[in-house]
Amino acid sequence: MQARLILLSIVSFLVIGVSADHRLLLRLDSVIAERPNISAMKEQKLDNMRKELVLASTDEAKLKLYDQLYQEYLTYRYDSAMVYAIKGYELAKHINSQYYLNKFLISSTLTNVRGGFYSEAEDNIRKVKPEELDSVLKYEYHIALFWLYLSMREYTDDPRAKDDYKQRMDSCLLKAIQYERENTVNWFYLMGEKMHYVDDDSKQSAVYYQKVVDMAPINSKLYASAAFSLARCYMDKGDMDMYVSWLTNSAISDMITPLKENLSLQELAMYLFENDPNQVERATRYIYCSMEDAQFFNNRLRIIDISHKFPAILSAYTNKITQQKSRILYGLVGLGILAVAFLVALLFIKRQNTALHKRRIELLDKNQELHEQHEEVRRKNALLEEQGHQLTRLNERLIDTNFRREGLAKIYIDLCAKYIDKLKKYQTLVQRKIKANQVSELLSTISSSRISEEDAAIFLGKFDKAFLTLYPTFVQELNTLLAPDQQIIVKQADTLTTELRIYALIRLGVKESAEIADLLFYSPQTIYNYRSAVKNRAINKDTFDDDIQKLCTVI
Repeated sequence: MQARLILLSIVSFLVIGVSADHRLLLRLDSVIAERPNISAMKEQKLDNMRKELVLASTDEAKLKLYDQLYQEYLTYRYDSAMVYAIKGYELAKHINSQYYLNKFLISSTLTNVRGGFYSEAEDNIRKVKPEELDSVLKYEYHIALFWLYLSMREYTDDPRAKDDYKQRMDSCLLKAIQYERENTVNWFYLMGEKMHYVDDDSKQSAVYYQKVVDMAPINSKLYASAAFSLARCYMDKGDMDMYVSWLTNSAISDMITPLKENLSLQELAMYLFENDPNQVERATRYIYCSMEDAQFFNNRLRIIDISHKFPAILSAYTNKITQQKSRILYGLVGLGILAVAFLVALLFIKRQNTALHKRRIELLDKNQELHEQHEEVRRKNALLEEQGHQLTRLNERLIDTNFRREGLAKIYIDLCAKYIDKLKKYQTLVQRKIKANQVSELLSTISSSRISEEDAAIFLGKFDKAFLTLYPTFVQELNTLLAPDQQIIVKQADTLTTELRIYALIRLGVKESAEIADLLFYSPQTIYNYRSAVKNRAINKDTFDDDIQKLCTVI
């Protein structure tokens, strides 16, 4: 949980609406502030590994843990890394494990290189027999030699020695690349190193380093190293904004990994000191932090290097503090003069305020009376306005209800007219058939189902139209009582299905299945079956019929 909070506080700075460089510097400041917590998590991890070592039951398990502890300490603390490299070597020698003998000799070489002990590093690497190494150890062997010759080249002034070390480091780097699988993140990093050191192609090396920072997690040594190298590439091109950006990213990665053996923060501090007088305080904090990390890691060369740069930054910071103190002193004198003037003005204002105080009280009383009157008028107006709105709404509802009733009356008159006309036609038909002595044909015509079906269709159509005019939201409200996948779908507008007609009649107060059957021209059993089927689709079956009565309460 603590780790998540730290990472969240780091990532939160990505959304600050300031310039990119300033945003990254603020993010770096935040990470530096979290250093104690990050270091505590690192120490906890190391402590857990040391406990595993104590509980290790076999020499092979101990050798693996020695190697893991060495890897954790390699960029964290020089002395501890060397201790575990030596312990691993001694145990490998004791059990005659040639693999781990070579592995810890290579590890000791890398550790001595980081500590600046190049002679000891050479002595260790000479003991390794390359022909006995597998592909993994051959890669580590050549990488160790590469860093050894690279470091020795940086710390020698002899031109011939520099050329010799250059040839050796280039050869070792090319050999190491042969043992790395292509298109992996480490292979891209090695190719970036090749383009930088062997081919002297800053543009192409930047392409490979960019692939590394895109693939590697930010809390990894590979990301920190690639970001630092990418910054150097941009510096070579003269793009100092990108140089500062990637140098800051590298320093952030160093802090959160954490890597105590770092160079990014030191180089960033010097750049800020030399190029931005307003950043002297920040540069001082960064150089202090770099010195603390170098002392913690116990890198004597880095400590010496920082100690040479530290006085200049400290002097500039001291001068800045002195200037700030002078400005503060002048400011205090000015504030004193202003304070005297303020006291004189205060006495004058106090006299004026005394005279105005009484007048203000009178005005406040008058204003309070006016305010109360205004509030009373406002309340009355609001009440009248609300009453007006209510009357308007009621009037609109009455007009709408009246309009619907007129429509229903028209439907009722049309239906009555049709049935009166139909009754006259039946009377004429009956009289004509009786006079013609066609009684049997009359009985056949009267018993014809076609006439009954036509009547039923006309009645149901009129019923649907009348009911939906009165209750236009009936279908939608009834569907709210049914399960989502059991909704009733009306295929044609202004019509109801048989199921809907049954519950429309129930809504109108016709509840008995026999009565509903007479009105809809069905048998009571059919009506019962329909009602049971719909009720089974209801969300709440027990109260379904009562819920129907509550639908469309507002016309």
